[in-house]
Amino acid sequence: MRIAFFAPHKPIDDKTPSGDLIIGKSLHDYLCAHGHEILIASRMRLRNITTSPSKWPMLYFEYNKTLKRVKSFNPDVWLTYHSYYKSPDLFGPEISTELGIPYLIYQGVFSTKHRRNLKTWLGFMANKTALLHADHVFANKEIDHENLSRIILPEKLTRTRPGINPDEFKFCLKSRTAIRKTLNIENKPVLMSTAMFRSGVKEQSLRDLILAFANVLKIIPEARLLIAGDGEARERLISLAKQKAGDQIIFLGRINREDLFKYYSAADIFVYPGYNEALGMVYLEAQSIGLPVIAYSTRGPREAVAHDKTGLLSPEGDINSLANNIINLFKDKSKLQKMNELAPIRIKELFDQNLNLRHIEEKIRHSIVRRSY
Repeated sequence: MRIAFFAPHKPIDDKTPSGDLIIGKSLHDYLCAHGHEILIASRMRLRNITTSPSKWPMLYFEYNKTLKRVKSFNPDVWLTYHSYYKSPDLFGPEISTELGIPYLIYQGVFSTKHRRNLKTWLGFMANKTALLHADHVFANKEIDHENLSRIILPEKLTRTRPGINPDEFKFCLKSRTAIRKTLNIENKPVLMSTAMFRSGVKEQSLRDLILAFANVLKIIPEARLLIAGDGEARERLISLAKQKAGDQIIFLGRINREDLFKYYSAADIFVYPGYNEALGMVYLEAQSIGLPVIAYSTRGPREAVAHDKTGLLSPEGDINSLANNIINLFKDKSKLQKMNELAPIRIKELFDQNLNLRHIEEKIRHSIVRRSY
């Protein structure tokens, strides 16, 4: 297949890591690896475009360049990754119509609350227009599937799941031994977390984690917490960590994703509270290694973690409950071991990237065949 690929929220070769970027790049790379020709239709970032009139002239010129570029490529289908009210696809519907090709959206999002706000109304309407134009829409979160089903016919809507390659996140005893020795945490109960140190909900999640860990230390003083990541909130988080836990929280800095499995392997439990977390690829990665996950019972963790089977979830903002879940799991060795075993099995069953994307690939083929009749 010849596919015109567009990610209006953020180009898939963007240098800033994020879960959304991983999902989009995984889709792109899977299709390339399976012999399909992919054209990046445009690299223009449309985030907040409907509230930025100064960018509209640039949008006009980029549309014309994109149309020319895509026409020359002569694709079989247009595939958009992640269209929503902040970053609606303003290119795909028009260009696919002009070329007479199917238009598909992977990770479509629809939320009616944004139509009631004057600031977000235009973005809401632009995104709704794109969704209604689509030959097929894929929703990779349950809440999105529920919302999209209000406006998309069942035969045009597919519930899918994001995923990881489980082979890239396997437990490594050699790494566990080496990292624990290097960090002088041999024979210690170890927690692991990783996130971008961004102000807002990411920083708040890490602050809650640090405060919860301070409570854990009152009961399990030998415990250690490893935190991977970097960003603007780094110094604030380090300061809070020193104040609450001394040197028992170890900041690892930014770790390349391909090396994260080594640090997951060095830990016993993965903890990231997850305020406003859409899904959280780190929850999938950690479970694939065999780590139980402790988090808040917010939308993302509820989809990624099977409560009381592969992890423990607590009410959002309840730091004491978060700490108690950590303490109880460290103390219940039998439960910890059972979760170690169940977590990677569940990831392979529900979140195997290759299996999930193969289903998407077949749906894309079907859309092309269907349009040709």
